[in-house]
Amino acid sequence: MVATRNSIPVYKLYGETGDTVPGTAEQIAISEPEFFHLESIPSRSKLHDLHIQPHRHANLFQLLYITHGDAGIEFDDRQFTMQVGHLLTLPPGTVHGFRFSPDIDGWVISLTDYHLQEILAPAPKLLARLDRPLCVDASATADQPSPTDFLIRQLVAEYYGHNTGRLYALRNILGLLLLGIGRDAPSGDPARLSRKEQKTAKFRKFQSQIETFYKQHKPLEFYAREIGITTTQLNRIAKDIYGMTAIEVVHHRLILEAKRTLIYTDIAVQQIADELGFRDAGYFSRFFAKKAAMSPVQFRQDHR
Repeated sequence: MVATRNSIPVYKLYGETGDTVPGTAEQIAISEPEFFHLESIPSRSKLHDLHIQPHRHANLFQLLYITHGDAGIEFDDRQFTMQVGHLLTLPPGTVHGFRFSPDIDGWVISLTDYHLQEILAPAPKLLARLDRPLCVDASATADQPSPTDFLIRQLVAEYYGHNTGRLYALRNILGLLLLGIGRDAPSGDPARLSRKEQKTAKFRKFQSQIETFYKQHKPLEFYAREIGITTTQLNRIAKDIYGMTAIEVVHHRLILEAKRTLIYTDIAVQQIADELGFRDAGYFSRFFAKKAAMSPVQFRQDHR
């Protein structure tokens, strides 16, 4: 049976729906001491008999790297095989499934879409190149070691270690890894972009506009006009790529900033409300409680 658009499940990490699961990338996006998730391929795939059914993620960018065995890939409307040294990138919204060999080993890196943008903000052209799925051969040759393999080994060591400056190291190693992938990716001709790639490009522009104006509480009509589409089209694109309405994407950014400020500073709630453009602290507190299921004060206490 061919899965219809509405029947393709949307997961946080594969098999995880509903409430957030401690340690997953979805929880990381909320509480932010860490900002991505890393696990071995067997740790999750063996729970599902080495077969991951076609699914998609609303706001996760993923990397799959094979160090042993092979994997059959169902990838939107394509099928192919990954082998040792191959690396696959999966932008948010990409439908994908895997069938792994019994001897499979390797790593899955799940990075929130927001943090992908944050890491690559100084290099927007690289970010654009990662908007489409890629499968690259990153294996070593007889005369040259694999920089990808080296960086992933470093990433694993830092992720499971407790060294000083761990998060700083993780961000920079990830940045170098993404830089290498983006440099090798085809740049593409905007005139030849597929409909999905065109929608992704518009959504990226929407996110860029949010970063500039989210504290000003601009109406959706403003964002749609800046992008050159209607609010209906903007909502449709946001739902398709991010799994949220356009206004929910804006609110998600406001809440993320509020949570960061509550966790990492001692700024009073009234001042946080002012800085985020709310007309009064009471309104901000009600908005926060509705989105986070607790008051700002309680959130700060729970995450200190």
